[in-house]
Amino acid sequence: MRPDYVLIVGQGRSGTNWLLDLLDLSTQTYCRNEANKLPPSPLTELPSATVRNTLEPEFAQAWDSAIAAAAMRMGDRDRLNLEHKFYIHQPRVPGGLFLLAGRQRRQWLTSLNPEFRQLDWAVPSWLLDLQKLKQALPVFKLNQVPGWASWVLQNRPNVLVIHIVRHPGGFLHSWKSRYSKTQDPEQLKQDNHQRLHRVAEFDTHWRSLLNHIDIMTVDESELWYWRYTSETIDSTGAGRSNYVRVIYEDLVSDPVAVTKLLYQKCQLPWTDEIEQKVVQGSSQSSSIASTWQSKLSADQLDAIKRVVDGSFVCHWWENYDHLRLLSVV
Repeated sequence: MRPDYVLIVGQGRSGTNWLLDLLDLSTQTYCRNEANKLPPSPLTELPSATVRNTLEPEFAQAWDSAIAAAAMRMGDRDRLNLEHKFYIHQPRVPGGLFLLAGRQRRQWLTSLNPEFRQLDWAVPSWLLDLQKLKQALPVFKLNQVPGWASWVLQNRPNVLVIHIVRHPGGFLHSWKSRYSKTQDPEQLKQDNHQRLHRVAEFDTHWRSLLNHIDIMTVDESELWYWRYTSETIDSTGAGRSNYVRVIYEDLVSDPVAVTKLLYQKCQLPWTDEIEQKVVQGSSQSSSIASTWQSKLSADQLDAIKRVVDGSFVCHWWENYDHLRLLSVV
């Protein structure tokens, strides 16, 4: 049976964008990219998902309503690669997607709908057939949402949660080169420490592990949250039929096999055209995945070993001799 919708979750800088693009190749999907970061999306009004804690009973209704609304909206971060989708109007409105895909270009459409001034807006009926859109498979990419992911795994068995995890070395290198260097170092350190303090506040197990937060470097604090997110989601999903863990390096090694498995789990048709596009889109992935090994410092490599020591995540890279982490006791 096809899932009601799909969540792609991860830490960020771990392949979530790639997975979203792969599922977007299907004519049957409607893909949303980080709608939880785009007010006035209803997802932005939900309780914080960065830590797992006790969600109120009314969260269920709020979640279902927010997801249903988000499935009929568009946002500033969405790809809007919709030309091949079965729910786009034929013949298409000339230039419609081109205008919607750019924030400045979208201003030309505000006379039709003032909502286009916002970062998230209702799907325009002149572009997509709304009745057909309701038949599509919604796919939501949401980063750093272990609280939401755990709740969905436990309470929405008809929702597929795809959790992608990248080797902490590759994750740290990508995070350093693509994100942290654009941020204020002191503010980033403060935010990371506050996030870990919230984790320790709600979970006694993690409180015992995170007993040195205030002396952590920025790199170490980011790695600890990587471990927290990875373990929290996986420990909740283990053994559940609505959970798939994807190791980023496995996707790099055999993108066709991994993607085909995901299409099977999503009950989406697999075609030669999709397979060809998967191969074409993966040509640079191998070199990207291995770049970090010569880029991280000795201190950063030591931090990785300290953070993952004793964690079950170490087993996930045992098939890669050059990526093995500390053995788990």
